[in-house]
Amino acid sequence: MKSINSHFSIIISVFVLLFSFQFTQFMASVVESYSAKIVDDYAIILVASTELKEDELKGIISEVASLSEISSKKILDRLKNDMSSKNLSLLQVALPKFYSLKLQRLPNQQRMDVIKQALLGHSSITRIETFAKTHEKIFKMFVLLQSMVYVFTFFMGAVAILLIFKQVRIWTYEHNRRMSIMTLFGASFFMKSAMLYRMTIVDSLISALIVCAIYSVAPELPIVQSIAQDLDIVLPEFDFLYEGLPLLGASLAFAILSVSLVARKIGRV
Repeated sequence: MKSINSHFSIIISVFVLLFSFQFTQFMASVVESYSAKIVDDYAIILVASTELKEDELKGIISEVASLSEISSKKILDRLKNDMSSKNLSLLQVALPKFYSLKLQRLPNQQRMDVIKQALLGHSSITRIETFAKTHEKIFKMFVLLQSMVYVFTFFMGAVAILLIFKQVRIWTYEHNRRMSIMTLFGASFFMKSAMLYRMTIVDSLISALIVCAIYSVAPELPIVQSIAQDLDIVLPEFDFLYEGLPLLGASLAFAILSVSLVARKIGRV
């Protein structure tokens, strides 16, 4: 029972460390995808007295992605029964032109103010509607959440590292007599510490596999997908090659490093 508890201590500590690290990557992907979605959905409405050209606006603002004219046909169709054809034609000539301007990326409030002032400097543009406040508030909320996750991960990681070092130290003392005997026979440091390395590496790899399994299965759960749809976010898929292998490698490297540091520091091996 004592042996199981000692192994569980390493497994849960490495699990917390790797899970927290992967969660920061997860949140970064969510914020990045949501930022891209905001850019796709977001558009600045321009009201102009004459026709606008996309190339002309790109010379004013570098972030311009596309410019499309908004048809006034729906407005005219509503007035068709209330106005004569002659007045309707005159109104069509007098109506200003409406454009939808999309940007390559979502600017912050300071940059948005600069963009607005630059566009208002155009002789044909009479009015601008940015609709940026709502999107910016939501995006700032995600960025704040991401920052809080980083802080939480730092503290959780620090606690996990201390627990791992403590357990490796306990194992070192438990096997001290065997290691001392091997020292008398001239065994090398790595030969004397082989059992410590084996136990720590196995437990760390188990933790990494559990983390990989959770991040692979969790996004597919109906309740998680339902929450993601409610928040209008896209959950990134877990890639075993680009995310799983680094986690396994990190767990292996950390296991070797922790045993080496603790065993050498004790100095009795």
